[in-house]
Amino acid sequence: MSKVLDGTMKVSASQMDYVLPNELVDGMIAAGGKKATVSIKDLLVRGFYSGAILGLATCLAITVGLQSGLPFLGSVLFPFGFASIVLFGMELVTGNFALLPMATWAGNCSWRQTFRNWTWVWIGNFIGCAVVSILLAISLTSAGTVAPLAAAAGGKGWAAVAAKIIAVNKANVITKYAALGTTGWMLAFLRGMVANWLVCLGVTMALVSKSVPGKILACWLPITAFQAMGMEHIVVNMFLHTTGPLLGSGVGYGSVIFWNFIPVTLGNIVGGMVFIGMLFYSTHRTRMSNVLPTVHDEKLERELAAELGAR
Repeated sequence: MSKVLDGTMKVSASQMDYVLPNELVDGMIAAGGKKATVSIKDLLVRGFYSGAILGLATCLAITVGLQSGLPFLGSVLFPFGFASIVLFGMELVTGNFALLPMATWAGNCSWRQTFRNWTWVWIGNFIGCAVVSILLAISLTSAGTVAPLAAAAGGKGWAAVAAKIIAVNKANVITKYAALGTTGWMLAFLRGMVANWLVCLGVTMALVSKSVPGKILACWLPITAFQAMGMEHIVVNMFLHTTGPLLGSGVGYGSVIFWNFIPVTLGNIVGGMVFIGMLFYSTHRTRMSNVLPTVHDEKLERELAAELGAR
């Protein structure tokens, strides 16, 4: 309840539409601990949704960028997929790269449970992306009746989108990385690290707000930034580099795995775990009783844990 003391209005923690940093970190730890116990079936189902929706969001961004001639506009629309993942409490492996280590450091789960979660969510994300890749490969080529590369020189419509995906697949596996050898592999790792630093920042900012508009607005800008900067996010790449070969890019899946999936996944782990998880944990890891006044607000903690996806 609100109270007036000495002419000043004081608002209780449960009435605020945001959470304090200390509350946020305690909630992230609780969420990570509960995520560690989620069944394999739920990890796969929730992971499937996240992979599928990011595949669709990536295709939307490419389509809008081509049709408008403004690639940045596609980047601005892209975060709707991430926003839905946050709002629906789904499983995205890159977000879990930050949450699960925090719970492990706090003693809420083990590293074995953390790697179990990462593995099954990664697989679920990939299955979702693969299904969307197959559906869009059929759609973009009108069931194989249109050659995507024929649209590369000024074509429009679905074939142009397919040609763009092929170009991105070639560039982000062969040109930027494989052609540079060890340097290219390290570049993929570094870009993956920056990407998940921004993605986890967006997700964490969304978790600070208790309102739906606040969550959406908070996550939108960091996600737009990573997309516009061309950084490497493993789940987005699952879609792009699965669809590209299906469309006839000629890039082998062995090259995709070694030059993109492996370094980008490792970079995403470091970006989320170190620059968000470790950073927040080291500076804001404080008991609720040390942050809030005199009353331990258990209802607030439960609500926060639920908002963080600890279902």
